[in-house]
Amino acid sequence: MRTILVPVDFTATTENAVRFAAEWAAQYDYRHIILLKTSKESEFDYLHIAEGHAFVNEENVNSLLERTQLLLNKLSSIITEKSAHLKVSTAVSDWTITKSINDLLKDQPSVELIILGSDDQASSSESFVSENIISIARTSPVRTLIVPNGYRYNIVKNILIPCDVNSITKLDRLFHHKSIIQHQDIHLMFLNIHTREKAAINNEKEKELQEYIHQYLTEIPSSIHYSYDENIINGILNFASSNETDLIIALPGRHSFLYYMASRSISEGIYQNMNQPVLILK
Repeated sequence: MRTILVPVDFTATTENAVRFAAEWAAQYDYRHIILLKTSKESEFDYLHIAEGHAFVNEENVNSLLERTQLLLNKLSSIITEKSAHLKVSTAVSDWTITKSINDLLKDQPSVELIILGSDDQASSSESFVSENIISIARTSPVRTLIVPNGYRYNIVKNILIPCDVNSITKLDRLFHHKSIIQHQDIHLMFLNIHTREKAAINNEKEKELQEYIHQYLTEIPSSIHYSYDENIINGILNFASSNETDLIIALPGRHSFLYYMASRSISEGIYQNMNQPVLILK
């Protein structure tokens, strides 16, 4: 049973991710959504500090458990109202969020996708899940879809795929995700960002990229674009905002959001992206 995992907290950011997950499941034929809530984000809600000692306040613990159950019931209802055919399961863990996710993935091999809500400038409160996006995406063995809080679901028609003209074999990751890229009315936009002004694209590499796409993705409408920007992330986001884009797919390699965020500022990669969901392939 194809399954989506959505880690949640008490914010509107993860509620929006759950709504998105319900829509995504309906479009791409998922049958099961698991909602995961960890308690680590709220441990200080039920710890009482007195005279240098910490002990559990039973009343606060019970209150947290009750709030958690109410939250999971509410989010489950959002999904079932969208589609009565979707199975919804819930899980609560006392471990850290990355350990909780990876333990659950071991127990639930049917999970193919993790959907994470990401805070944006309009977010009224900070999401615990959003704070841990990078560690989750880096350690997860399955693909991860990051959804900005301000994004509202649209049918995916135009997919932007930043790629490095010198590493086109990274495109083979796309072949494992044909349920998305072969969907009806999909158009793929391949984008190479060069960071040196007036730098010439190697003609042989450009031709090699064209031939590779034509050979392996010939049945899918696509276009290849080249752009200059000293900052790769800015170049990608500027192109996306200027060209109708419903989804950005991050490939492994130099143009990957994940690679860039691991070596630069997280805010450049995630919080600047207010408009499109980003799918990180594995």
